[in-house]
This record gives sequence, C-alpha cells and structure tokens, in this order.
Amino acid sequence: MISGEFELIKQLAEFSKESPESLELQDDGAIISCSNNRLVLVKDLVQAGVHALENDSLCDVVRKAILVNLSDLAAMGARPKFILLGLCLAKNTDPDQLAAVAETIRIECDKYSVSLIGGDTVVGLGPTTISVTAIGELVLEPILRSGAKIGDDVWVSGVIGDAALALRLLQSDTNSHEFNCLSFEQRSTVIARYYSPVPRVELGMNLSGIANSLIDVSDGLFADAGHIASTSKLSLQLDLSSVPLSPAFAQWSMHVDNFDLMLSVLGGGDDYELLFTAPMDNREQVESMATKLALKITKIGNVTTGNKVVVTNDGVVINADSTGFTHF
Repeated sequence: MISGEFELIKQLAEFSKESPESLELQDDGAIISCSNNRLVLVKDLVQAGVHALENDSLCDVVRKAILVNLSDLAAMGARPKFILLGLCLAKNTDPDQLAAVAETIRIECDKYSVSLIGGDTVVGLGPTTISVTAIGELVLEPILRSGAKIGDDVWVSGVIGDAALALRLLQSDTNSHEFNCLSFEQRSTVIARYYSPVPRVELGMNLSGIANSLIDVSDGLFADAGHIASTSKLSLQLDLSSVPLSPAFAQWSMHVDNFDLMLSVLGGGDDYELLFTAPMDNREQVESMATKLALKITKIGNVTTGNKVVVTNDGVVINADSTGFTHF
C-alpha cells in the first residue's frame, strides 16, 4: 500500500531506473542529451485550492505555474529556453479573463527570455489546473541533490518564510489581530512573494563548479534540506538563528507567542529560493557571487555524517519534522 506522495515517487522510481535520463526521479528534472546540447525537462502542476487559493485570479495561478517551473530549472543549474502550457480551466471561467491571461504569459516569458512552444487548453469539471513543462539548457555541469559532501557549508538565497506567512495572512479571519504588527507595506511585500516568486535562474547557472548539491525551496526549508540529506545519504545541520528573514517576518515572529507556529510558518514552503551545499574552500566564491548578483546568500549550516536534518536553536536540537508541504 502506498502511504503518501514520497512513497509513490519511490515506487515509480523503481522502473524509471531503466532510463538514466530520469535521475531515478530524485531531482527537480530529467537530463536529455540532444546533439551537442544537454536539455533539462521539468514539469509542475499548480491547482487552485491546493497550490493557490480557490479565489485567486486565473492570471495569478498561471503566473505562479510558470515561475515555479523556472525555479525547478534554476535548481538544476539550467538556462530556461521553452515552456509548454496546459490549461485545464474551471467550467465557470469567465472568457473575459483570457486576454489578461495571454498577456500575463507573454510578460513572464519575455522577462525570462523563454519561448512558449505549445500546449493545450480544455475546460474541466474540477478546479483550474495549470500544467507547465519547462525545458532548459545546461550551460555547464548539472548540480544534483545527491552531491553533498561531508564538511560542506549549507547556503540559502534570499529570505525564508515570507510566502507561507502571506498565505496565513490571506487566510486569516478579518477580525484577527495577529498581523496588526505589520505595516501595509510589509503585508504587501510578503503577499507579492506568495503570488510572484522569483526563480533564481542566474544564481543556479553560476553555481556549477562551486556547489556540490542544489535544490529549490518549494516544499519548505527543512523538508527540502531533507531531500538533499536523503539523496546524499548525509546529514544537514541547520542553525535556526542563521536562517535569513525579511523585516516583516522578523517583526511578526517577535509578536507571536508560539514557537511551534513560527517554526511551522518558517518551514511552510513556496519560497523558491535556492538551497545548496558547497565546500568550505568556496566561501569566498559564494560571497563574491552574492555581490555580483546583488542577492543575499546566507550560510545556515553544514553537512555532517548521518542521514537526516538536524535543526538547532541556541545550541538546542529542535523538532522541525512536522513542517513542510506534501500533496497527500
């Protein structure tokens, strides 16, 4: 009996081993050699009510579907080239929205120099579901989740927790006082992080030769660190106090008298930052890249023996196993 999402993937991986291109379903995409090029193919679905709020606009759902797939390419160190877009629209979709949807797709493709090369559109019985297949080109060597080495530093780009905080804010009761500590500007900033994540494409492409392992933070910081740990068969030790926070998240966390809630939101996912490990000798290169890309990149831990994620707070090990997103 299959007990959940990762058990299903594990079972599917058993017969996918026959195709080396699949990387045994352990990474964000597959790698296919084509003439002198190596292509990375990824696919992610975004469904209203699951990966987006039920009442989110069609434009918001389509935009997010494109961006999270580009993030998967970034997590393989690939340059985005093409997308194929499958739109399964809810039966009550207003046709007047479609022009705006087309413009949203054009804007995002232009922003990341991506070409829309095909897809399909249907009207379904269920909620709106967007399927994107994104194709990228490897510039250098791919960086896999399984490459972490003992002694590596653990790094993460940007800030963590804003998207999950935004989701909590958007789902909160209008009478809730939980977010009174946040200004209008702070609320707007975290909500934008939820609806318009920024795939770290340039960082991903520049990490080849520097990072040993790489993943994007989609399921949640601790959960995705666990994916590196399990595929590399090593432990990632993370220092909670080093995890980079936005001013809004830091402000909110100081006003919430519930450590477990704070930890759950911090590891809630949808950040789409890059989490990677790199040898200690490469610290200067990582810091130089952060300056070059004008992007915050923070060391938050190291790789040790074992096969798990260990999270410490003021030197005390805490349980972060319950954080992160799963589909079932």
